[in-house]
Amino acid sequence: MKKEFFYISNLLSVFRIILVIPVCILFLQNFDQNKYIVLYLMIAMYITDLLDGYLARRLNQISELGKIIDPLADKIVVGAIAILMFLNGLIPLWFIAIILLRDLLILTFGLILKRKKKIVLMSNYPGKIAVLTIGLALVFSIFKDSELLSILSGLLYYISTFLIVYSSYLYYKRFNQT
Repeated sequence: MKKEFFYISNLLSVFRIILVIPVCILFLQNFDQNKYIVLYLMIAMYITDLLDGYLARRLNQISELGKIIDPLADKIVVGAIAILMFLNGLIPLWFIAIILLRDLLILTFGLILKRKKKIVLMSNYPGKIAVLTIGLALVFSIFKDSELLSILSGLLYYISTFLIVYSSYLYYKRFNQT
């Protein structure tokens, strides 16, 4: 387990979690003044999310730790940013509620499976696409003053919601089959 921590893919996941700290500070200090820095940090977090999975497969470094830390990093990043955006009036309450409920359910069922059956379910493809669309919705929501990006973010709220429901259903099916 100690050696697995230093796999490049796992270090990228840890780095993604660490990037939440400056994002939170910038959001809380003066978001309007810092929104472009926040945007660049969010893009960096999403790039590390894409890279960690790719590198884990490419370098044959898929690990039990990685199966836990990557989705955990996703939940921390998306949850923290969504909460901050809601507090700044950038996203609606119903959207953040769906995001947080999904993450809570996945974490709960994941812990149950880990404890009872000693297995960790890998994320599913619709779940990965849901995280991508949530990320895009959050990025576009930064620019509420742009009519086009506001419309796109609204559309992505609904696409994300559909993908969240669908991927949650698939997790539920896999949970019951295991």
